[in-house]
Amino acid sequence: MSSERVVFEPAWEGNPAWGGAELYEDLAVAQLVAAQAYVDEVYEGLTEYGEGLGELLWVWGDGSWELTDGGRSTPVSVESRQVCTVSSTGGSMVTAEVLGLAQEFRVPVPEIGVGGYGEVVVQRDRAGMDRWAVTDGAVTGLRAWSETAAGSDWHYVSDVGRAAAFRHTLGEALRLAKVVAGIEVERYRARVTGPGDGGSVDGAG
Repeated sequence: MSSERVVFEPAWEGNPAWGGAELYEDLAVAQLVAAQAYVDEVYEGLTEYGEGLGELLWVWGDGSWELTDGGRSTPVSVESRQVCTVSSTGGSMVTAEVLGLAQEFRVPVPEIGVGGYGEVVVQRDRAGMDRWAVTDGAVTGLRAWSETAAGSDWHYVSDVGRAAAFRHTLGEALRLAKVVAGIEVERYRARVTGPGDGGSVDGAG
C-alpha cells in the first residue's frame, strides 16, 4: 500500500546527494545526522572542537532549516519533501539509537536580544523517558511552555509539574518551539515599541 508523507532531506548547497544523504521521517534526526556529517567533513583531522567549530544551531529561513556554525552560515540545510512511500516490514528509516545521544535541541529566536538567551530550548526529560519540553533553557528556575486554565505561556516547571511540562514527543516539541520562538519575537517587538507611535529603545527613558 502506498501513501504520501513528509520527509526531511539534508543537503549541501542545495545538493541532496551530498555525503550519501538520505530521507528521514523525523526532522530532529535529519538535523542531527546533517550536523554530524558537517563536522566530520569540515573539521576532519582536528583533535578538538575548539579549533574552529562554533555552536551549531538550526535557523529557519527561505523554506528550509539552515545550519549555522558559531553564528556563521554554512552550506548545510534540511528541507522537507512530500514523497509517495510503500509500506514494508523493513523498519524505520533510521534507528532510534541515533537520538539516544541527544538531550536537547536549540531553536534560535530570530531576532537579537529576544528571550534572554535568544533561543528556545527543547529538553528531554532527565528521568530518561522519551518525553520532551519546550523550555527557556534556564539553569535554575526552569520554565516550560505549558497550558493552564489561563492559556498557554511560560510557567515554572516546579509549579506545573514535570508531567505537564515534559509531555511532548520530540517532533511535537520541535514544532511547538518554532511557534513559541515566533511569539517571543512579537512580544519583544511590543516591548521595544511600547504603546506609543513606534518609538525605539534608543529613544526611551
